[in-house]
Amino acid sequence: ECKQCAQGHISSEGGIECTACSAGKYAEGNECKQCAAGHVSPEGTASCTACSAGKYAESNECKQCAEGHVSSEGGIECTACSAGKYAEGNECKQCAAGHVSPEGTASCIACSAGKYAESNECKQCAEGHVS
Repeated sequence: ECKQCAQGHISSEGGIECTACSAGKYAEGNECKQCAAGHVSPEGTASCTACSAGKYAESNECKQCAEGHVSSEGGIECTACSAGKYAEGNECKQCAAGHVSPEGTASCIACSAGKYAESNECKQCAEGHVS
């Protein structure tokens, strides 16, 4: 009597046992298929899971984005926050007035006394002016 293989397993025609799909693959019908980019799966599964926002998929593992970088759910890479912004909670946010930041940073730097922020640069105040 033929029996159905468990989810995430396949068998060959006339096979006497079922084999688990390897990690990074899922069972569909009687085939093991590669997970889509940005998705992962353990061995012997019937579906793949998207990496959550703030993470990216590499070698069937969801890895945390580097500081100052963000990603969307199911991401395959992280993107650096642009200059003048910083990463907080997987979101690029604008630096507060009087602060600057280089690309890909997790915090902003306050301009020192006598300087002001313009176009993400700390510029010297004009003579007779203070900040």
